[in-house]
Amino acid sequence: MILPDLFGGHLLMTGDNTQQNYPLHVLVGSMLTHGQLPFWNPFIFGGSPLLAGFNAGAFFPLTGLFVILPDRVAWIALEVILYSVIAIGMYVYLRALGLRTMACFLAAVTFAFAGTVLSQVNHVDMTEGFAALPWMLLAVLYIVRDGRWRWSILLGIGLALVILGGAPEAMLDEALLVAAYAVVSAALRPASWWRVLTRVAAGAALGLSLAAIQWLPGLSAIANSQRSGFGGSFAGGGSFPPRDGVLALVPYLFGGYGHLGESGFFSHYNLPELGIYLGILPVLALLALLHPAWPSRLPARERLAWYIVGLFALLLALGANTPLEHIFNAIPLYGHQRLQSRNMVGVCAAISVLFAGWLDRRTDTADSFVAYDRWMGLVPFGLVLGLSGWAIWAPNSLIRSLAQTTPFPREVHTVRVASLYALAFCAVAAVVVWLRPRLTGRAWMAAAAVFVFVDVGLMAATSQFVKFPSNDVVSGTTSVERALAANLSPGGRFDIFDPQQYSVTRFANGLPDDNILAGLLSVGGYASIVNHGYNTITESHTGGDLNVTALAEGKLDDLDLQDLLTLPEYFLVPLASTPTALALISPMSESGGTDVALPMGYRSNFSDPDYPTYPPPRGALHTGATETWFFGESLAPTQAASLFSEATSAGALVRFGKVLSNGKTKWGPDVTVPKGSQSASGTLPSGPAAGLAMEVFGTVPPHQAVISLGQRAYELDGPLSTAIRPGLWQMRDMTAGPTLFVRVGPVQQFHAVSTGGQKAPRIDVLSSDDNNVSVRVAAPAALVLVRDMAWDVGWGALVSKDGAAAQAVPVTQHGLVQQVRIPQGNDVVTFRYRPPHLLVATVLSGAGLVFLIVLLAGTLVRLRGRRRDGSGQVDGENAAVPQEPELSSTGGPA
Repeated sequence: MILPDLFGGHLLMTGDNTQQNYPLHVLVGSMLTHGQLPFWNPFIFGGSPLLAGFNAGAFFPLTGLFVILPDRVAWIALEVILYSVIAIGMYVYLRALGLRTMACFLAAVTFAFAGTVLSQVNHVDMTEGFAALPWMLLAVLYIVRDGRWRWSILLGIGLALVILGGAPEAMLDEALLVAAYAVVSAALRPASWWRVLTRVAAGAALGLSLAAIQWLPGLSAIANSQRSGFGGSFAGGGSFPPRDGVLALVPYLFGGYGHLGESGFFSHYNLPELGIYLGILPVLALLALLHPAWPSRLPARERLAWYIVGLFALLLALGANTPLEHIFNAIPLYGHQRLQSRNMVGVCAAISVLFAGWLDRRTDTADSFVAYDRWMGLVPFGLVLGLSGWAIWAPNSLIRSLAQTTPFPREVHTVRVASLYALAFCAVAAVVVWLRPRLTGRAWMAAAAVFVFVDVGLMAATSQFVKFPSNDVVSGTTSVERALAANLSPGGRFDIFDPQQYSVTRFANGLPDDNILAGLLSVGGYASIVNHGYNTITESHTGGDLNVTALAEGKLDDLDLQDLLTLPEYFLVPLASTPTALALISPMSESGGTDVALPMGYRSNFSDPDYPTYPPPRGALHTGATETWFFGESLAPTQAASLFSEATSAGALVRFGKVLSNGKTKWGPDVTVPKGSQSASGTLPSGPAAGLAMEVFGTVPPHQAVISLGQRAYELDGPLSTAIRPGLWQMRDMTAGPTLFVRVGPVQQFHAVSTGGQKAPRIDVLSSDDNNVSVRVAAPAALVLVRDMAWDVGWGALVSKDGAAAQAVPVTQHGLVQQVRIPQGNDVVTFRYRPPHLLVATVLSGAGLVFLIVLLAGTLVRLRGRRRDGSGQVDGENAAVPQEPELSSTGGPA
């Protein structure tokens, strides 16, 4: 991961890491560097909780790398450390099970660089959780074995790190996995249930205490977020589809990341949430160890434990696709979680443990299982052989049945090639298993190692693991961001409107949350949670979306939304023919590249409740009234028409003109509209323009506008045609890509609302950072001071009148933003944000940290005393712990 940055100048980063996690980590590092606690993020959703929003991992220890190292170096170090900790942790856990070095090494590499851990590489918060998982399993293993309290400490630290990592799915999934392992392990060993319960409970209590600074404010943020009412079917939340289990054998059957020339993923859901491929040999291990007498060095009770735990994790991952959905829904906290498929990490952990046990077999009874192993080795080959035949002879049927989508030539090619690749690996794996009895132990491990490194290595090398964004993206200097910066006043915000995702690639440059890197404020964002009230009005949680009706009604004005980046597809509607009446309008769908005016194509049948696809006709016009429309880009139409909702009741005159980029209008000739007309059309002046204008002398009914460009006709009735109008907005036609619209008028970070009609007071900003801002207001009377930052739980204010002691006052909602009532006088008002339950969370986390420090100090004192008296024991503890009798394959003592 370091080499591409050293030699290619790029960071290995993709998906949510590029769009969310890296910018948030950079923001946290910047705030800490400047002496601010990472509480509030002013850059997304008009302002949003940073610590309580989870995704930033604000107090995860390794986030501190962004304080002491340059951002790019810190990211590399973070990823290297995380994957090293995952692999080392699994290796140590497997060694604790009594398995040999090479078997543990190969299984640890498989777990860390394949399966769910690899597929979630685009979510560093999940990776931070995975890093603690094997260490928590190690702690539980020793708690069950010897019950020493020291293992509760390790368990607690591991749980705290998972929570501090900031991924709610990792917290809940791994907590259930570790709890299941503890229960099953204790049930299969002659261990004291009370001992296990108390030690595990102590570890959980320590972990919750240490991480209280994250989860206490976070639970409050979730309770006030769009997820607060989330529930119902797991299917809507991301349960693993059973048919996609085939990806455990053929990882790119439904497309991949393009490294091998395959199609992009074309099935339902998305590949990062479905990637479970650990390699072929682990699948063989899973099958072989089903035989209870198979001569593995992995203790029989551990084998059984991991089959049970793996099955439990599989059921959780399948979620709504099992009859147990309602039981899962009833689990506290977990029942309202989405993305159940991420429980596949438990399945991958189980298979990795079994894989290590399969690699390390006893030799005393090996000969009796030669035939069994060879038949098991042929099972994946036979399954993939059948799948390959299906892909070659009936690929359309395979795609419709498994991917449940319409086949296209590239998809057909992908399923054929992917299945043949997998067939080759299955064949080689079968040969390796066939030859195993003929090989010495060392030769067998060497052969297995070569196969694993080729199999897992090819998977990692063709995954999103080796994707990287442009350097402009990770430095916040893309052309889009530069254009926004040049057109945003200080304090002004922007948004990107592209709900139909016409331009995903182009809009990725500068799409929230990358705007953090450029220092740009946005009313949108990309995060797992957003304030429910804010999202209800703005509908901005879905990337590229925005509530057009609220925009048109001015409900977003207080947010100082100044720039809107969008496409002409949201202003122009292509028509099948030039209509002569409103009832004859016939929108048409187009593919990309077929229309000069709409280069990204057009989908006329798109339906989204968040905005009107086709706004209703504009209202009736009377003498002297003018209506205007934007084209969404610079065009040079030759004709314009107004189509009426009903016939005119009297004659009228209209004239059409072009709205120029400077806001002025260039008019064409007058057009007579006889009584009873259903439309009016006229010639437009020559030259390019930003929009259309129509002026009326007389009266015309409600109407819609149509322009003609060459042989094509377009209705000016896209979803933004009513909300974004000339006069209130100005169009800045960029050289390539999207179009920028800039709202006319000054940015007002603060303004006063009074009841007596007094003159607007002077407002001076005294100091400002991300969590606090102080202003001086010369208030001629009691008034309401409004701030353009989005309101959320945790904001409060201090008001000092005429130099007196400051008094705490509530910060309440003013639509979407904040307001505070202040008295008459020379007032100093300080807005400040503190996460909910901060005091309690700080005390709990501080107490947990003090406990660890005291414990460490006590341990050091004991060790020092031990060295002084030369004792080989500490407080009577034996250096060696007796092991309980192992179970044989039949369940009795070995």
